[in-house]
Amino acid sequence: MTMYQEYTLRDGTIKSIKVVEGRSIKGEMNLLGISERDILSIQLLDKNSLKKPK
Repeated sequence: MTMYQEYTLRDGTIKSIKVVEGRSIKGEMNLLGISERDILSIQLLDKNSLKKPK
């Protein structure tokens, strides 16, 4: 099953990235261009959860 990290940022935007074995959370944040200060919450979701309207 494909898993994704969904980052909700303080400005209300949501960014998602596919979880890759061996990549750290710091590495994911670097790829997304965000810092720890930008993050309001982090969720681990499967591929089907990303398609559902919130």
